[in-house]
Amino acid sequence: MGTISTSEVKAGEHIIRLNRAGEGNGEPVLFLHGSGPGATGMSNFSGNLDALAEKHDCLVIDQVGWGDSSHPEDVSGGRARQIVTANLALLDELGIEKAHLVGNSLGGAVALNMVARAPERVGKVIAMGSAGSGSGSLTAELMKLITFYADPSIESMKELISYMVVNTELFGERLDEIAAERLKMALRPEVRRSHELTFSPAGTAGMTVPETALRRITNDVLFIHGREDPVVKLENSEWFVRKVPNARLFVVPGCAHWVQIEASDTFNSLTSAFLSGTF
Repeated sequence: MGTISTSEVKAGEHIIRLNRAGEGNGEPVLFLHGSGPGATGMSNFSGNLDALAEKHDCLVIDQVGWGDSSHPEDVSGGRARQIVTANLALLDELGIEKAHLVGNSLGGAVALNMVARAPERVGKVIAMGSAGSGSGSLTAELMKLITFYADPSIESMKELISYMVVNTELFGERLDEIAAERLKMALRPEVRRSHELTFSPAGTAGMTVPETALRRITNDVLFIHGREDPVVKLENSEWFVRKVPNARLFVVPGCAHWVQIEASDTFNSLTSAFLSGTF
């Protein structure tokens, strides 16, 4: 992996952990991870940076409420709104007027909320297995993620990871190691508290972008979805693409919720092509 700088950046009233690769190599891209217990920016996107940092300034963050970023106890107004505010303040602090957004799951919902609030600050948007649609219901697999702390064990973490990919043999002998790393992060008291606050009624408020706001988005948006995703069903991206005017959908066969991990070559090529305007 190429050089990655790690820093803590003041973002309004919060602190955001930033991992940066490819600074000065092109337009900035802000990567927004999903909501799984123990998730961080690098756990979601570390395997994509070598390919994407060659032509882009890659900003991989722990979003507020995750990892090594701030863990505020007040989520009034909703976690998504809080994260959007912090992410825009991060761009201000870094002197970045506009950035492309790449969001996975919860990160997709955050990206759509960001572009709905401040379209002039956002270039193109890529949302993979995006949450926050007005379609479908909570799947059993997503409920397992939400209620993880009912049984926060290594076995439960391995089971949760197994929902994210079609075949866990992808990880080979590293599955136990990956599960242990994520469980260690998940069991930090502030991380657990933030998870439970995020999925409280107050925390989930405002996660879904209203249809009226989606129809007003003029930015180019690419929805990517694993065809076999059991966590956030394909129908969610199909719903989004009917609402956002300049949206398209790319479905990845033989792939579940972690497209950027399970189909990394496809994801990297697709992301490069979309951001450069050749797709």
